[in-house]
Amino acid sequence: MSSPSTSSLGLRAAWARRLILRAQQTSSRGVGGYSAEAFAERKDPRPYPQADSEAADFERFFSWIRGFPAKGSLEVRDVLDFGSGYGGRTAEYRRQCHARRVCGVEPYENMVKLSRDYVAFRRIDGVEFKVCGHRVIPYPDASFDVVISYDVLEHVEHPPSSIAEIWRVLRPGGLSLNVFPVYFGAESHHLDYIALLRGIHWLFSPQTLVTAVNSILAVDPRFGTAQQPAPGRSFDGAHDVLPHLNGLSSWHLPTLFTRFEAVQVQRHLLEGLSPAATLIMRAVAAVPFVPLRVRDAMTLTMSAVYRKPAA
Repeated sequence: MSSPSTSSLGLRAAWARRLILRAQQTSSRGVGGYSAEAFAERKDPRPYPQADSEAADFERFFSWIRGFPAKGSLEVRDVLDFGSGYGGRTAEYRRQCHARRVCGVEPYENMVKLSRDYVAFRRIDGVEFKVCGHRVIPYPDASFDVVISYDVLEHVEHPPSSIAEIWRVLRPGGLSLNVFPVYFGAESHHLDYIALLRGIHWLFSPQTLVTAVNSILAVDPRFGTAQQPAPGRSFDGAHDVLPHLNGLSSWHLPTLFTRFEAVQVQRHLLEGLSPAATLIMRAVAAVPFVPLRVRDAMTLTMSAVYRKPAA
C-alpha cells in the first residue's frame, strides 16, 4: 500500500494516519464496515447479515437500561423503533417482547426495503417499516406507547426536532427508551470500522481525522467503508464534529427532554480497564463538581428513560 507524502496530507493528518495503521497490528485494529460488501468480504453467507447481526445482539439494548423493566414495557404495546437499521432488532421487539405492533423508521430507502424483505423472509407479522425524513416521523399524533432509539440520537440531523417528534407520536403516559454514546466519550468517534483507538478524536480535529481516514480508504478496501464526507458542525453550533455525528453530549439532555418526566438517566463508564483505573474513574465520575465534559470522556454510553406525562 503506497503512502501519501506528509506534504500532501499535512503533518497532523500524516501522524493520525500512521497511528491508525499501527493500530491494525494491535487489539485496537478496525472491525470492518457494516455494508453488504464488507460482509461479503468477510465471506458471510447469510442472505441478511446486517439484520441477523442486529437480531443476535438484541438483548444488549435492554442490558443498558438497568433497574427498569424496559423489556416488559413493550408487551402488548404499540412500539416505534426510531432508527431501525436493517430491521433485526425491530423484528425481535415483536417476536421476543410480544409487542402488539412494531414500526421501524429509517431515512434510507435501501435499508427500509431490506428490512421489509427480512421480516417477510422470517415470516414475522405485526412489523412494518417506513422511510423517515430528518425532521418528521411519518405517523399521526399519539400513535405509540413506546419509542425506542438505540445508538441513533447521536446521528440525527437536529436532536431537538427528533425529540419533539418522539413527544408528538407518543401517547400520554408513553415511554421514550434511549441508549446512545455522547460525542466526547473515549470510544464515541464511530471510527471503529478502521480503528478502536480510545480518544483519538481528542488528539486530532475532525478534518484531520477525515483526511487521514480517507487517505487509507482510498488505497485499502478491506475496511468495507466508503470515503467519508467533510465534517460538519455540532447541532448547537459549538464545534466541528466527525461525519454523521451531531455532537450530542450529556449536558444537552435536560433541555432536549424538558417536556418529559425523567424516569431514569444512567451514565455507563468505560469497560475493560484495570481494576485500579476503574476504581479511580468511578470515584472521579461520582464527584458532583467534576465538569460534565470530563465525565463524558469516561462514558461508554448513556441510557435514559423518559415518560410523556399522562395529562
